Amino acid sequence: MKKISVIMATFKTDKEMLMESINSILNQTYTNFEFIIVCDGDEEEYNFIKKIDDKRIKVLKNSENMGLPYSLNKAITAATGNYIARMDSDDISLPNRLKIQLDFLESHPDVFLCSTYVKQFGAINDSKKILFNNCEQVKCQLLYRAVLVHPTVMGRKEVFQQFKYNNEFKCSQDFELWSRISEKYKIAVIPSIQLNYRVHNKQASIEKMKIQEEFSKKIIYENSKKINGKYEEQIFECLCVLGGREKLTKENYLKISNEIDYIIEQNKKYKNYGVKELKMILYNRFFELILKNKIFVFNFSVLKKCLKFYNLKDILFKLG
Repeated sequence: MKKISVIMATFKTDKEMLMESINSILNQTYTNFEFIIVCDGDEEEYNFIKKIDDKRIKVLKNSENMGLPYSLNKAITAATGNYIARMDSDDISLPNRLKIQLDFLESHPDVFLCSTYVKQFGAINDSKKILFNNCEQVKCQLLYRAVLVHPTVMGRKEVFQQFKYNNEFKCSQDFELWSRISEKYKIAVIPSIQLNYRVHNKQASIEKMKIQEEFSKKIIYENSKKINGKYEEQIFECLCVLGGREKLTKENYLKISNEIDYIIEQNKKYKNYGVKELKMILYNRFFELILKNKIFVFNFSVLKKCLKFYNLKDILFKLG
């Protein structure tokens, strides 16, 4: 029976939310796990968790607030399980989550990391799904966005211990980590909702969004070099637009379309990504942004390319 190490970091989380999150792990149908919780500098929170009567919980404490990457790396170092599963201190895992992800990884030995769909609740009530979720499609999407929902990720311990989180990334540390891992290992998304993802006002401060955009652009900058082994402004610009870091407009959509074509041609030459998969992913995302931003496209060539690679049923489902 394989052992799982569930890792969580918390700092001044609302106690009611924290207990909901902790209990959702303690009540899993798969019971062979340790639950490593790192209190990131809050003595009161540390003492609160220490009182929970369950031997599977291991509470660690930072003497001061060190940030999420440092705290998660501390938990990874302490992990003794065969697999490591992420959990956030304000979300709720569904009862079968650990079993479903363990069964998937056991039956897919070539996959080293997996995530799931989520159900958003709180300020937003919606399901978050990934339309294209096989390993090569996930790898292609990671060029421009963190397609995995961080608290749903579970993977083999050796992968986490080999790579770990980059302490320099105070935001988007998950996007940065998955981008590095995907260069060497397969990542998959299980098409099943296994976590209730809480959306609340504390998550979305303007200042935090600016910082997140800055770090995301740093990741996209590095990812842009993976197409042909060097930095090119047109590749970087295109991926920033596809990742939502720059806006697609009626003034620039023709330019972005040409840049997508350039990326596709470069990938045909260097084959760092699946040729068919990258073409489909880039034009699907492009057409999604056209619809989202209500851009009236009268260029026949652009429409032809979009409709060739796009499943209209999927986009209508996603936007609806």
